[in-house]
Amino acid sequence: MKKTVSILMALVMILGIGCAMAENSSALPAWTYNAPQEDPVLKAVVGYMLTMDSGVTVEEGGVLIPTPIIVKTEMNKEETEATVWGNFWLFSYARNAENGKILDEKSASECPGIMKLEKKEDGWTVVSFEAAGDGEAYYEDLKKFANGDEKLLEEYMNTTGASENSYLPQYQRAAVVEYVAANHLDIEAYQEFGWDPVSVID
Repeated sequence: MKKTVSILMALVMILGIGCAMAENSSALPAWTYNAPQEDPVLKAVVGYMLTMDSGVTVEEGGVLIPTPIIVKTEMNKEETEATVWGNFWLFSYARNAENGKILDEKSASECPGIMKLEKKEDGWTVVSFEAAGDGEAYYEDLKKFANGDEKLLEEYMNTTGASENSYLPQYQRAAVVEYVAANHLDIEAYQEFGWDPVSVID
């Protein structure tokens, strides 16, 4: 009798653990830097992006994925200082309530600007960030960042979601594909509200 009770209790515990795991299975793992080739400057950039006050909200069980579109990088001769021009996009996602294999895009923020980094003893660190303003200041700031370089200004414009030649769709997809692969997730697509799902299966 005691043996039977023990077995039943063990089954209850296993089922309980299984139910708890099932309830938490929709939670997404946190994003971590996982570039195929180590890029210490990019690693510092995305690390800084995760601390930015971007206004992007992350739901419980969701994930924040930095998606920088870097258009130019300059290094000083000693390779101890770097300047990075780009649009530092952030996206938050959560599993779709009806189809858990789809990520719903919940929130997004673009932040074009210039980051300056320095190489410290413990690695690269962002020491300053100048971001474009809103409204009329937006385009004027992009022109200031380009400093008369028309090609660079065009590259900046192509990092926005408004441009017909926008790089954003390919960068966004690449970021989600990398995240899904790195975490061995069963995600098949992501979707912005009102738009068709974008497959992440190659």
